Amino acid sequence: MAARAGGRMAERKPRKDDLTFVCYLILEDGTSVPWEETTDEQRNRFRENATKRLTQVMSDYYTQHPDEYARLPDLSESLS
Repeated sequence: MAARAGGRMAERKPRKDDLTFVCYLILEDGTSVPWEETTDEQRNRFRENATKRLTQVMSDYYTQHPDEYARLPDLSESLS
């Protein structure tokens, strides 16, 4: 956890038991690319596809579970 020092975030010293990871994006052609090496276009296409999939999954779920849909808060009230 980084600590604040003089209004800036101080870097935490790495420990030998820290976990590291690499996030890969699997492209349409099946190749895997580390997230840091993807282009803006590839990331935007991923976001668009993920948004479409999530929208469809949520629609399917709430169609099958209308009682759960009825329990959702009315977000239009918070936008006023």
